[in-house]
Amino acid sequence: MRRLRIAAALAVLAAAGVPPGAGGSGTPGGSAPGEARMVFVGDTGSGDRRARRVRDAIRDTVAAAGASHLFLLGDNVYDNGEAERIAPRFLDVYRPVRDLGVAIHAALGNHDVGRCDGTARRPVPRDASAYVPTRRCHAAAHLATPEFGYVDGARYYAVPVPDGGSPPLVEVFVLDSNTLGEDQTRLEDGHDAAQLAWLDRALRESTARWQVVAMHHPIHSPSRRSFWIFGRRGPDGRLRAQLEPLFVEHGVDVAFQGHQHLYARLRPQQGIRYVVTGAGSRAPDAFDPDDRTWPRADRGRFNHFVYVRATADRFEYCAIDDERVVRDGGWFAAGDVADTAFPAGTCPALR
Repeated sequence: MRRLRIAAALAVLAAAGVPPGAGGSGTPGGSAPGEARMVFVGDTGSGDRRARRVRDAIRDTVAAAGASHLFLLGDNVYDNGEAERIAPRFLDVYRPVRDLGVAIHAALGNHDVGRCDGTARRPVPRDASAYVPTRRCHAAAHLATPEFGYVDGARYYAVPVPDGGSPPLVEVFVLDSNTLGEDQTRLEDGHDAAQLAWLDRALRESTARWQVVAMHHPIHSPSRRSFWIFGRRGPDGRLRAQLEPLFVEHGVDVAFQGHQHLYARLRPQQGIRYVVTGAGSRAPDAFDPDDRTWPRADRGRFNHFVYVRATADRFEYCAIDDERVVRDGGWFAAGDVADTAFPAGTCPALR
């Protein structure tokens, strides 16, 4: 088999005299000096067997190679973000990852605010009052759950990685796409001017070597075919019109997006890499090929997460499935027009 399982990678480390948990980080849940190791995964909120298989693969990867941060890309609690389901569908499921010392930070997905209405207040508040509080709306419970990592209870925020670096090697900007765009916005006009102004300012002031966005709804994505959804579902063009000019102006390097229950890597769009990683628990869908999406024989139809290792010189990534098989991987340096692929089935970023 050309695809390399993480177990085989661990055997290589062991043969080289490197104990588990020291694959470049020294301790599980950490990163070595001069690097940042992170995990991105979306749509994890079912709490079922698939969710736990992905969780187990993340846990084993972190234990083997280290990672300091895990970013959830929304739909963290199906079906409608019910407060009583936060424990069984998130806290209990991801406790083994948290126990390794990994800091989790979440973005809100459409299911997390599934029965919420948007406020009529302008500017739209940054906290839970952006959503009208009712017995059916559970946004406040999400933002108040410390294990979700919403900084200061805010719907959108920035996280430096590693913590305490000055300037940080990576800065991750976590957005709330539910108050933007057109397709599933909770606001009548889909225009959260306060969030856009914050993002503009935060990106302008960032001194990080790499700027990364984490969000739920995709602005660049192939369309998907789903057993559950009639026809196709694609990206939100209005959301793209709101966000992409800011990404381009301020030099965002990568945007990780959920919502589509599949894996897709887009060819650079105006110099920005876009990755769809939304198959963290639900039965995966397949994407319709297009000329912007890197072709895949499996059409992205597998449960997975994305592992990232960033240094001052390069940004490395690997898509790893729930059987710990490396499905895709590569790296790029600042200014590279195209990525350099890792050998098929391997993930040198785990070293």
